[in-house]
Amino acid sequence: MARRILAVLLLVTVAISVAGCDGPNFGSSSAVATTVSKVAPPAIDAAFRVIDLVLNYEDVFEVAKDSILLTGDAIALVQAIPANQSPTVKAKTGHVQVSILYVKKGVYTRDVFDIKAGTAHLGVLFEGGRTFEAFSADRIDIDATQTHQITIVPLQNAVSKVTIQASKGWQNTGIFLESSKQYQIKYLSGVWTVSQGSVNTSDAAGQPPNPPKNLICNCGEPIPGFSTQGLVGRIGQGLNFAPLQVGDDFAGIAYADDFLYLRINLPDQLLRYSSGSVTVSVQTYNGS
Repeated sequence: MARRILAVLLLVTVAISVAGCDGPNFGSSSAVATTVSKVAPPAIDAAFRVIDLVLNYEDVFEVAKDSILLTGDAIALVQAIPANQSPTVKAKTGHVQVSILYVKKGVYTRDVFDIKAGTAHLGVLFEGGRTFEAFSADRIDIDATQTHQITIVPLQNAVSKVTIQASKGWQNTGIFLESSKQYQIKYLSGVWTVSQGSVNTSDAAGQPPNPPKNLICNCGEPIPGFSTQGLVGRIGQGLNFAPLQVGDDFAGIAYADDFLYLRINLPDQLLRYSSGSVTVSVQTYNGS
């Protein structure tokens, strides 16, 4: 398996019939959906939301403390073997076997994890650009000899709620968007203001009653010309893409494989004057 020092999104279908899954495959993610379904997506039996595997001070991969698990047994290290050996364990239905090759304390070693994934797709991300490693319906083989963190997320149709604070900058929603797949963001509740006691509160659209003239300040806000009290977003670091003007209702197609970030459209130096929060729903179509 040729190693490329790049970030990666690996997609593998679990517990779903997939053509050509008898052995390792190399390929890309599925094609773009052409329409946004108006029907609520079915519930997906994913055992976790986000798992981060990080190298600790002993050069051993372990589950990071800030991983968000929905069940305690979502991931388990089942065996550690020499790099030249193949895993003997077999993934059960609804599980994926993740084999990670890396240098442990100066020795090439292969750690084998069992991940309970239900019927979700899995996304496995490294740090840096992108490539594909070998995967099949129930097994992923990762060369992580030059990787310090691996993030595993379920890629599925889902509706999630997230609350965004006015007083903070870019906030990671923990919701993963798959490139070329559609997603929707809708305001649910809450109000905020860019200046407590001076500017009336509003929802995510950023239009308070009797808005002051400087609500569009052109003073370093993420989206000039949009209300500084409006909700804006980006995917990952948003490199080479303008921030998203989200407001109360937004639908788009993800331009990268990464997490969704949201914030108020206020320059960082003015955040300390703001207060309040808004709650939105984010509907993903990663499983389409």
